[in-house]
Amino acid sequence: MQSKKLLGKFTRYRNELIIFTIAVSVRLITWILIPIDWNWDSYHHWQISYLSLHIGFRHGRLWDLNGCEYIWGIFPHLIQSILLFVFDTSTILPYRLFNLLSGSVNTVLVYKIGNHFYNTKIGIQSGLLFAIFPIAAIFDIIAMQDTIAITFLLSSLYLIKDYPFWSGILLAFSGQSRVELFLVGIIILLGYILRERVSTNSQTFIIGYSVILFIFGIHLYNQTGNPIYPLSYSLYNIFGGFIPENKDIHFTVLMLRWLYWKLSVWPKKFTGIMILSAAIGMTFIVPYMAWKKWSKYQPILYTITTLSVLSPIFLTYVGSDFENLLIMLRMINPIIALFIPLILNIIYSRLDNSPIVIKNYILYLLIIILIGSFCFFIPHYSSFQQKAAEAYSVADKIHEHYAEGTIVSDYPTINYKLIQKYNIYPRNIIGNHYSPDYYGINDPFEYALWLDINEVTLWIYWDERAKPVWDVISKYYPELFVLKERLPAADIYTVDQTILTEILENSNN
Repeated sequence: MQSKKLLGKFTRYRNELIIFTIAVSVRLITWILIPIDWNWDSYHHWQISYLSLHIGFRHGRLWDLNGCEYIWGIFPHLIQSILLFVFDTSTILPYRLFNLLSGSVNTVLVYKIGNHFYNTKIGIQSGLLFAIFPIAAIFDIIAMQDTIAITFLLSSLYLIKDYPFWSGILLAFSGQSRVELFLVGIIILLGYILRERVSTNSQTFIIGYSVILFIFGIHLYNQTGNPIYPLSYSLYNIFGGFIPENKDIHFTVLMLRWLYWKLSVWPKKFTGIMILSAAIGMTFIVPYMAWKKWSKYQPILYTITTLSVLSPIFLTYVGSDFENLLIMLRMINPIIALFIPLILNIIYSRLDNSPIVIKNYILYLLIIILIGSFCFFIPHYSSFQQKAAEAYSVADKIHEHYAEGTIVSDYPTINYKLIQKYNIYPRNIIGNHYSPDYYGINDPFEYALWLDINEVTLWIYWDERAKPVWDVISKYYPELFVLKERLPAADIYTVDQTILTEILENSNN
């Protein structure tokens, strides 16, 4: 009897299990081929999660050495903190495994969306194609925030017809996981309301979305003074607000200047024309679909909105910076996940009277292209591991010079290895971000005092974050930092405690 029940459940969920198994297998093989998490941001997200768990939560907030704890979505950091706590570990591995499983679930959700809005055949083929989509497989095995954000986005679409309240909640969670999806969610919310008018569906959808937005907004307001701080920060950065000469220019002026510049440049470039086409399409198609109350409105709304918001992020790198393009290609994953069922439905509806063999050839061709593209993408992404390996070697060298005291390091990958491999206590690592320069202090003695108060024994020069401290110390106390190692990833300095004591004593005298 028990075996019959199990067989019945397997038969019922056979398609889901097969697609999930294929997705897991593809991601495990990809992990074997690219074993090191090569993405610098993965370690920064880990740093926020780990430090929040061990320092920040007791203060009721997230925590970071670089002041970036609230510029990204909050929710994935909470998930990773929970995993670190449950498994009582400092390694990034649990979250990578979590993403692998979430990414495999995403392939099942693509199947469910295709099956739910179109038919079983489109669902199966969509899930299979996304399961072997190389960019998704590559980014699903690193500790980034994108994978779980896509899970929430796809889940929201799948549930929107039957459970609008939960769909709204999931859509809001996607925005609290990936900043760009915050903007996507707002546009989808408005488009859905436009389609449903004043109805029970639209009301419950709004309530679900608003509940999550309110909860996270309250915390963000208490910590930053802005309930949508991650989105505001991201847009301010895009509009050039952090460029020194734009420091005192109002956000609205920056936005208008940026739009004027882009509208003068995009029509002259192929990628720009694509971006403008997506934006214009969304502007006109969404209201038209809402007015006509198209039956398949929801998947089109989600797809067009996601395409319009995310495509400018990676298309701007096309033809210029290939390495950054590969890194930013993660933005294509939610677009492809939503686009596959939609495009297959369009193709097959146009081939209704065509022989079945033609339809099969289309599927086979897509499968061959996707599998073959792994041969192109795997070597390129694999080469990125070198930077992480260099940072690991810096951590090894730091440990050789470290006896006690505090290490000043702004490089999250180094900090990860110091804590994970050498069990350095998290409070024994600080960043240059909160040096006297952060508070607008120029007095060189305050920098020496900052080193003394924090009991700094090792200081790491990695990038521009260290420059303000370096400029002051090298100018006024040139013998205070002693170079011990000059490595490709960073320079290691010890703090001469004798010189530091003399500085402090001379100041007192």
